[in-house]
Amino acid sequence: MVTNIRSQLFFLKQFGFSEKFLNHIYDLKVNPVNCVFNLEKELFIINNSFLTPHDVILASKKDEFNRFVKKLLEEDDFFKNKSNHKIFFKHDTNELTKILPKDIMPMFMYAKGDISLLNERKKRIAIIGTRKPTKRSIEIANQLSISFLNQDYIIVSGLAEGIDTISHQVALDNNGKTIAVLPTNFNKIYPVKNKSLAQEISKSGLLLTAVGPKENTYKSTFLERNKYVANISDIILVIETNLKSGTMNTIRNASEANKKILFVDQGDKSINKKIFDLGGEMIDENIE
Repeated sequence: MVTNIRSQLFFLKQFGFSEKFLNHIYDLKVNPVNCVFNLEKELFIINNSFLTPHDVILASKKDEFNRFVKKLLEEDDFFKNKSNHKIFFKHDTNELTKILPKDIMPMFMYAKGDISLLNERKKRIAIIGTRKPTKRSIEIANQLSISFLNQDYIIVSGLAEGIDTISHQVALDNNGKTIAVLPTNFNKIYPVKNKSLAQEISKSGLLLTAVGPKENTYKSTFLERNKYVANISDIILVIETNLKSGTMNTIRNASEANKKILFVDQGDKSINKKIFDLGGEMIDENIE
């Protein structure tokens, strides 16, 4: 049913096989489906340390896998409306592998919208912050978003409530471009209240996720989302954060990736110091 190696790996991953195992299968240069569903015969070439107990269970369900693939192709919106959808494969040369380090890039990432926004020559700034911003932070986020849009930056954020939502919406309202990196697949937008915002972004901007159509979102997925936000952006702009938050996690990822980190005065010496220690540069909130 599935002949292309990338396609085989994609469907095996959606069926539930672990990415670690599938990357190992890819490295072995074997036919993935044949290898996986003849696991007992193939164990002599497979390092057991790459196998999870769940992988072993799934390897006995070839008929169920074939039915799963058929149903997915027939019913999932990602395959019924392919015009602005794309799957990026870690082992290809593509828009994402040119800007994401190999150790950061998952086996697959999924895009809906304007793929050109990932071009390595385009300028991208992640505008990030708390889900519950103060009135002052909302005003700053609006002002700085417009400022960077006027400098031809694409605004990147995570579609969360608060600063993320504001920065995406400002881009849309000002005919700018924005990329939303999701912690979910396209079928289960989170937060639900941002479903219409995600739909608008997909029309003129880009939705990006590492969660496939049949994969679940976990606590760790939100942290991985933050890593992608930091790594596809040239600059990280922090509007408002706490010492322990998703925003601070994104800042750490940006620091590890040697990205430029800008932030406005947090009104808290300990938070300012933490961002300074991670390589941040404080800017005037009234920057033109």
